[in-house]
Amino acid sequence: MTDKWKKWVPAMSILPFFIGATGYALAGEKFTDSLYASFALYFVSRVSDRYNVLIEIARWTAALVTTTIILFAVRTIWFNMVCWLKCLSGESVAVYCDSDIKILFDKKISSIYPGRKLKKAAKSHIIMLKTDIESLQFYHENREELKGKSVYIGLREIEYGLIKENPEVVFYDMNGTIARVLWKTIGIWKWKKTNFKIAVYGDNVLAENILNYGLLLNLYSENQHISYNLIANNSHYKVKHRGMVTGNGDRLSYYQPDEDAAWDVIENADIVIISEEPSVELLQTIAAVCRKGKIYYYSPTAENIGNYLQCGNINSFGRNEDIFTDENIMQGKLIDTAQNWNLKYAETYHGETDWNKLNGFLKWSNISSADFHEVVKDLIQLNINTDIESLAELEHIRWCRFYYINYWKYGIPDNGERKDENKRIHICLKNYSELSQEDKEKDREIIKNVGDL
Repeated sequence: MTDKWKKWVPAMSILPFFIGATGYALAGEKFTDSLYASFALYFVSRVSDRYNVLIEIARWTAALVTTTIILFAVRTIWFNMVCWLKCLSGESVAVYCDSDIKILFDKKISSIYPGRKLKKAAKSHIIMLKTDIESLQFYHENREELKGKSVYIGLREIEYGLIKENPEVVFYDMNGTIARVLWKTIGIWKWKKTNFKIAVYGDNVLAENILNYGLLLNLYSENQHISYNLIANNSHYKVKHRGMVTGNGDRLSYYQPDEDAAWDVIENADIVIISEEPSVELLQTIAAVCRKGKIYYYSPTAENIGNYLQCGNINSFGRNEDIFTDENIMQGKLIDTAQNWNLKYAETYHGETDWNKLNGFLKWSNISSADFHEVVKDLIQLNINTDIESLAELEHIRWCRFYYINYWKYGIPDNGERKDENKRIHICLKNYSELSQEDKEKDREIIKNVGDL
């Protein structure tokens, strides 16, 4: 039942009472007797023989309200019993969301969807309400009951790298997941091209994530030249990332949708990505302009307009069944890889070995590195790039881009340390060729651990 209809339920429930009371009053009953007789209709009991059309309408609608209440109560009791039984199982997850999204869980996991009603007996809890504020408020309102549980909060608007660290919660970036899955699906490193023209069309947070993950994952050759072109009405990404340094031949450009130059980019693009559910007019226009490249448009459901267009270069992405899986949300394998790599690195270079003691930014940095490991494995297995020094340089470029995306820049801290987290400056945010041999060796070790070279 939608929120709009829920607002009308109380009024609709008492409407038979007023209709019946009016009917009995018009039929000659006293005021108090009219009220009592109308109330009795809810219990399918007639205490007066008076009759007219209003009384007949009230008699049936009151009984319908009573039946509905009984059925709703039975449904609630049954639902709560099912939830209780599922929570008793070894692996149970409560998913709090406002939509009809269903997460694809492993068969051994029992899932329940209680709306916004906390089911504290569940072992794990996934919160992904309509807005980030609502999700965070729901967590804080139930924080005491959720202590000691595994809690995952989906972010739609807040940038993962800017949110305050909370050791009791695992945050996951929903738009980031869509972007990550998209680039892994496209896999441009397998295309055996060094020059790419990519256009991203859209004003939303997803467009920004598509650019970010493209910069972090699309690294495969020291000779690559990828042109990323954001076509958007707002300039937020351009303003936030004015200090972006790509570290190689890749570059970022920005256009307004009404510029002729923007449509020239689309016409010559190898890949066009539409970060919103496009209107028929927009999709047809881009399809008419972009004839040689591939077009990817966001569509969370299987039924969409692209299914009816006779264009072989059009592809949809971001379907809910592909995005909302337990692996994408809980990131078990990815986090395990990140933890293992952090442990090896920390033991070698005397860092923090306890994953739980790392702040959110450092955790995400390790996860980003683990994510790039999959690209490196592809490059090695497909014999696209197996040179350790070249791959180490790509890893350093990725590391720098991760920091730049999260608003860091090159700088020498006043305290003589390598970095200053308050000022967000790091001494190693520079070209690979400018690093010391010791720092280069760190990047080489990462690559050796990935490919067992």
